[in-house]
Amino acid sequence: MKLPMPAAVLAGGASKRMGRPKAALPWGAGTLLEFQTTRLSALFSEVLVVVKEQPQFPVGPARVLLDGSPEYAAIHGLVRALDEAADRIFVLAVDLPGLTHDLVRAIADRGLATASPALIPEAGGRLQPLAAVWRRSAGRFAKTRIAKGMLSLVALADEVAAEIFPEKEWRRLDPSGVAFANLNTFADFAAHRERA
Repeated sequence: MKLPMPAAVLAGGASKRMGRPKAALPWGAGTLLEFQTTRLSALFSEVLVVVKEQPQFPVGPARVLLDGSPEYAAIHGLVRALDEAADRIFVLAVDLPGLTHDLVRAIADRGLATASPALIPEAGGRLQPLAAVWRRSAGRFAKTRIAKGMLSLVALADEVAAEIFPEKEWRRLDPSGVAFANLNTFADFAAHRERA
């Protein structure tokens, strides 16, 4: 049974260190974006993709949204996703392919139960706001922060008093230890593909 909330893949980053759009990188039988949308479509009621401009490559089973900002900051994609959510939405960065099905499900289940405006996992002592459940109520705080030029999602999480999902409570669901390994460079990409 699918979870009663949508998921959004944020894929509007500049990909400066990668030198090309991460979403278009080859992954499995298609692109990294297709991999993310396909796996999320098995869990969530709907999958959205938030980008800067219409992709010129396959996106998989998802509805595409433009974030509407010339600025490259994940907070813009989050706001666009929250504008589409009735209440809660699972948000995932396109460059986090290491989250297991069980870990995504655990984050989502915990996010459905929280009364907080966000449920954010912690990994390695750092918050992971791009693999989290956000509630629509966080959107107004995000818009205020954008207007002030304050674009940090970690600072937004602090401001809304996000519930933290401690690593010790989800670690067993990431036996390989790569759940939150970003693909920022081709070396990261190559290393992660070898493990996948």
